[in-house]
Amino acid sequence: MHRKVTSHDVARAAGVSRATVSYVLDGRSAQSISPATRQRVLKAAQDLGYTPSAAARTLRRGRSDLVLMLLPPEPLGRALAMVLDAASDWVERQGLRLIAHRLPSRGGAVDLVRSLAPAALILIAPLDDAELEAVRATGIPVATLQGQLADPSSPDLGIGGLQITHLAAAGHRRIGVAVPADPSYGWRVEVRLAAIREACDRLGLPNPKVEPMSLSPESAAPIIGRWRQGPEPVTAACGFDDEYAFALLAGLAAHGLSAPADLAVIGAEDIPLAGLTVPPLTTVRVDARRLGERFAQLATAPLAGSAACQAEEAQHPVGKTAAADQMLPPATLVRRGSV
Repeated sequence: MHRKVTSHDVARAAGVSRATVSYVLDGRSAQSISPATRQRVLKAAQDLGYTPSAAARTLRRGRSDLVLMLLPPEPLGRALAMVLDAASDWVERQGLRLIAHRLPSRGGAVDLVRSLAPAALILIAPLDDAELEAVRATGIPVATLQGQLADPSSPDLGIGGLQITHLAAAGHRRIGVAVPADPSYGWRVEVRLAAIREACDRLGLPNPKVEPMSLSPESAAPIIGRWRQGPEPVTAACGFDDEYAFALLAGLAAHGLSAPADLAVIGAEDIPLAGLTVPPLTTVRVDARRLGERFAQLATAPLAGSAACQAEEAQHPVGKTAAADQMLPPATLVRRGSV
């Protein structure tokens, strides 16, 4: 069995101390090591096939090379997958690695952060105030929308507000909202409904009629029926995302009805299938990849030695109270045939 190559072997081959090997391979730019010495160490490590111990490096630094992203407990949809993918790409360009984990049960996030000792933390779903304070007390940089934005509807990224604004501009006053019945979507549903209600109040519209539903015509059809009853029936509906808007279109078809003649329907996220429905779905698009990048930038910018992050931070400052909204890519309306 071959013996594992150690930093001592690299130091002996390069004719330097083990401390010098550590400085070079850890990329500690503050140390005065000549380019020739640095190159000699790197060549010796390559020739010997040396792989630094991640565990040892974590002990020395007090942190790992991981950026931890805590995901909400809901199913991983396309938009959230794109956020994760873009954040991973950005993090890897900084010489780090992204690891995604479902948000643990109440109280579990702090233990997870302490056990992994990540270089930075990205929160896609919120922690309660006490847990967030405990995470911040570890000194680990945290990227989150929680408590950073002056506008309480900002965590919704402008989606609900734009949905309502467009429907109101089209002449609709009685609006329904279809949200997931699955409780794992809880926080995002709360955020979306807060934004929608704020927009209705601002535009002088009645409170929307909110219906939890599952992704099926059988769930949507009775909701369509209830919305159409009474002296002031619902004339337009917001889907929580494009898939819930698809379910509303299927529920209309079950009644022999269609959009927009019988009910205007607007979605969110603009997934590829949105342009293929009958009629094509009007929706709200958010640049999920850019959002993922901005989360990663905010998380990694405080880390020493990240030149790419520092350059990006100089051009697009994030993490400051005055500039927090610059972190968010704007939501845009995609007009098609369903409204």
